[in-house]
Amino acid sequence: VGIMRRTLLLLASLAFASLTSVADGAPLQVMSAPNLLRVGTAENIFVECQDCTGGDVRVEINVMNHPTKTKRLATTSVTLNNANNFQQLGKIPAGDFSKDPNVKQYVYLHAQFPDRLLEKVVMVSFQSGYIFIQTDKTLYTPNSKGESTHCTVNSGLFFFQTPEGIVLPLDIVALKSGIHSGDFQLGEIVSPGLWKVVAKFQSNPQQIYSAEFEVKEYVLPSFEVKLTPLTQFFHVNSRDFTVRIKATYLFGQEVDGTAYVVFGVIKKDQSKQSFPDSLQRVPIENGEGEVTLRREHITKVERDINSLVGGAIFVSVSVLTESGKKKITVFCFIFYES
Repeated sequence: VGIMRRTLLLLASLAFASLTSVADGAPLQVMSAPNLLRVGTAENIFVECQDCTGGDVRVEINVMNHPTKTKRLATTSVTLNNANNFQQLGKIPAGDFSKDPNVKQYVYLHAQFPDRLLEKVVMVSFQSGYIFIQTDKTLYTPNSKGESTHCTVNSGLFFFQTPEGIVLPLDIVALKSGIHSGDFQLGEIVSPGLWKVVAKFQSNPQQIYSAEFEVKEYVLPSFEVKLTPLTQFFHVNSRDFTVRIKATYLFGQEVDGTAYVVFGVIKKDQSKQSFPDSLQRVPIENGEGEVTLRREHITKVERDINSLVGGAIFVSVSVLTESGKKKITVFCFIFYES
């Protein structure tokens, strides 16, 4: 039970701010909550009554408007007892927030215990999450088939956009595992130029994410490069993160050559930063290679690795054949998690 308590508190402390209340001789009451409440997304609030004994303790969790506290925006409740060691996660549903992302908005977060109220001011974020999109190639011909991979934690709307700005809708995708791959087929008569795979959240359609690919008449790269991470997430306490590189000629033969690799991070504010010490030269033999990002590569740039929670790792790979005449760059995005 003690280990469970320490584990839950550790997880809560990585991306959450805590608030406690205690009176002389009374049990310690704790509320841990995100530093940001994301609009349109249910949020977990951790509450605990340390050293509590006896019967059930009901805790009501409310989100109130700031600064007047005259309107309840969202609410939920949990019951603490011996069975759950007097600690519980309450899920705050998506609330009735302003949809203007240009206005800084704050709310009060309340945890009402039977004998006292815990309160903190929390900022509202209009960043519903991240959607990362990657196609299996950067260049296609008319009437060719491709594959796109989407990484996110929520349902999203996906569609194609032609060079002329014409939208070709796709299905709504619910990503239960965080990653979805799907095939697409280009027509025989399509516009040459830069196309986009575009995605947005249903709950926040103002935020748009996209990935570009080019359509040319019967011009294809001589080989393609695919990246496969050994794990889906990089946790803040992980020691390393490994990605497998696969390079194959379009007619099926494996590539022999050299890959030049660098990792980096896209932060929550969308700024992009590379990890210079992660730059590596990797041999590609029989079409395969492997590269590893180490924790010290990150901490040399960002000493407080916890500040990157909610961002995303990227890896840029350029593969050259032994003749030195072929080159391609591929991006793969992997979420940080606390």
